[in-house]
Amino acid sequence: MAIAFTDGDEAEDLAAARAGDHAAFGRLYDRHAAVVLSLCRRFSPSEADDATQETFLRAHRLLDKVNDPGKLRPWLYAIARRVCSERVRAAQRRRKHEEAHAMSRNETAAVAAAAETAEHDEQLDRLNGALEKLDDRERLAIHLYYLEADPVSAAAAALGLSRSGYYKLLSRARGHLTKLMNAQASQP
Repeated sequence: MAIAFTDGDEAEDLAAARAGDHAAFGRLYDRHAAVVLSLCRRFSPSEADDATQETFLRAHRLLDKVNDPGKLRPWLYAIARRVCSERVRAAQRRRKHEEAHAMSRNETAAVAAAAETAEHDEQLDRLNGALEKLDDRERLAIHLYYLEADPVSAAAAALGLSRSGYYKLLSRARGHLTKLMNAQASQP
């Protein structure tokens, strides 16, 4: 139900609100809040309630600037438009910064992944180089261990070794491989 008011009511409430009467400012709020809210919804639907509150907070601080009670309504609307415009620009800046930050995080992750891949490739190259320097029997013992389901049976067939003979050869091959890898790692 709409409350009817006169220009006299507006002038009285404006004067009383300037003098610090909170109830008078509340009446001004009640008269104009619905239209200010509607205006704010046009600019920023998701922040309309906050923009309306901010409009009236600013208006309360600046009440002394309104000399003519008949200009209160357009003055409030101007404040509301300014508040909404500021909020829209702030949201755009925030979105821009968030997108830039997300891109930066993605780029950092891509650089880290590339560095990790490069390091992995380097280690793989060192391993292949070290394996090439092993003698054939040692290299075969290592390949059988990592590539065969039953390396002992495969070693018996390919190298003619017993179980203990195979594990001795494998241990010696691993020792040589470790020395070769460490030597390559220490080279610049």
